Amino acid sequence: MSNEASQLAISEKTLPLFQVIYRVAIALVVIAAVIFFAALPPLIIALIVLGAAALLALIGTAAFHALTCAIKAHYAANAAAAAATYGFPTYAALKASWPWLVRAVAC
Repeated sequence: MSNEASQLAISEKTLPLFQVIYRVAIALVVIAAVIFFAALPPLIIALIVLGAAALLALIGTAAFHALTCAIKAHYAANAAAAAATYGFPTYAALKASWPWLVRAVAC
């Protein structure tokens, strides 16, 4: 048996184990969330959910800003390659194609 074949056999055996571990971990998180939220009043639950949504929105905004800064740096470093990648001759032209709210967040 070659080295690649033995590695494939090992990976085929370990995949179901990791799938079981992953499913158990998700089930434990769900059960813990149900137990945690069951003891709280609805107003507190609503505040937690709204806080989590706001946090995700802030993280998404920061990630998009970082992405647009990377695109802008790509245009500054190699305009021809960036134009071929993104389909716009300049970063300003790319940014102008976005809606106003997206432009407000962009780099």
